[in-house]
Amino acid sequence: MLILLFVWVLTIFSNGTPMMSLSTTLTGGFVNLTLPAMPQSYVSLYVNGTPMPYILNDSCITIPVLGTANVTITYIPKVFTIDGFVGVNIITNDTIEVVVPNDALIYNITLSIINMSVVNGELVVLTRGPGSILYTIVPKPTTSATKPSRPSSYQGLPLTALTIVVIVIVAVVSSIAMLIVRRRGWHGGLGTTYGLSDYELSVIRYIESRGGSAFEGDISRDLGIPRTTVWRIVRRLEGLGVVEVRKVEGKNLVIIKRRPMV
Repeated sequence: MLILLFVWVLTIFSNGTPMMSLSTTLTGGFVNLTLPAMPQSYVSLYVNGTPMPYILNDSCITIPVLGTANVTITYIPKVFTIDGFVGVNIITNDTIEVVVPNDALIYNITLSIINMSVVNGELVVLTRGPGSILYTIVPKPTTSATKPSRPSSYQGLPLTALTIVVIVIVAVVSSIAMLIVRRRGWHGGLGTTYGLSDYELSVIRYIESRGGSAFEGDISRDLGIPRTTVWRIVRRLEGLGVVEVRKVEGKNLVIIKRRPMV
């Protein structure tokens, strides 16, 4: 088998969803590849621009190349969560190009960093596995406020340059990143009973203001919290027995079961 180009791309979208993709040229009959991260479910495979069937066994995919062909693989990798951060595990030693949007906050990268650059306003980090990446999406404010002027020492410094500095600091000294995150309010204001964060408490208060039940989509829209973050908050509250989730016309309805002490 001849691999002419082999660089996986991990793209983090502004809603928090990760997407793994590969575009390469393969030669052989039925080619076996190991995916760099376990897939969440469906894998999209195109051979010479045509969707093709495949055999998937855990992280190993068998591709019908039957000669030399351009192959494109796209899928959503399995994720894990730690303290509200989303994580992706890379299980191979492949080269991974991580594309980070401006509104993403990288907590930690244990992948080997080869190079970093800014392309079209997004940070692109060239890495090598195995390892993992932890990130979250910074919620946008729901109300407008007067933007304070930056200190004179930062005037003229491009935002992309600041982003690169932050990523480097986080990758090398994760404790500094934790301080930054805490200053942004991710671990403040805990409930005395369940150890709830400010975001989790705000979701509970919103549901109570709606009479004790609300749809996940309404919570995300009205509070200005990304849908993926709301989904994680609701699942944690459900596991604590604070809320229950019911399917109503294909949508998740969140219902307060008991109110924690705050």
